[in-house]
Amino acid sequence: MGPGEEHYLKKIKELDMIWRINEQIMSFENIEALLESVLKGAVEVMEATSGSIMLIDPPGSDTLIIKASRGLRKEVVKKAQCKVGEGIAGMVAERREGMLLLDDLMDSRLRSKRKISDALSVPIISEGNLLGVLNLNTKKDHAFGEFDLFLLNTLTKQVASAIERGNRMENIRLRLKMLEKSERRAMDEMHRLTKELDEQRRQYQRIRQEHDKLFRDLENLSGPVA
Repeated sequence: MGPGEEHYLKKIKELDMIWRINEQIMSFENIEALLESVLKGAVEVMEATSGSIMLIDPPGSDTLIIKASRGLRKEVVKKAQCKVGEGIAGMVAERREGMLLLDDLMDSRLRSKRKISDALSVPIISEGNLLGVLNLNTKKDHAFGEFDLFLLNTLTKQVASAIERGNRMENIRLRLKMLEKSERRAMDEMHRLTKELDEQRRQYQRIRQEHDKLFRDLENLSGPVA
């Protein structure tokens, strides 16, 4: 198989990946599992050496934290985080534009530090809100191109929609939990008030009985009136 055929076959695999991931996004239930699946597909099909999906955490802050990774050491994943504007991922997040970094155009200090040839980094944006960044790295020369950047941009749009939908679902679940707690508290309070009312009724009945008894005793002591 010649280079042209390999290139064509890779593009078919990439388009197929977009289709498969779109199907997963339509039926996902767990956002963490979805991110892992999306990254796994992107790394394998685009023949990347490693990759990561970083999300803004906590939401509304300027800190990017790895939520899914492939080909990275665990200690790197645990420590890896950056601010918006710092490093490649932070720069992509700040500019909100994808970046294609090729070996011969990359800063030599960055290349030796990262031990990579090419890199792709694309922001994850939904309705104008920055959610995170998807990164792919490879040790192969010129493994990535403009089509890969376009494809990854398409992929992150799908991921962004899924994350937003997942966040809305989580907010609904939290609100339902709060409503359930409020309902339980209301039921507990109603039960407490019912018990308190029953006790007050019993006290009233005892007082009424004592009053009636005292009245009868007074009548017996005074005797009939002449």
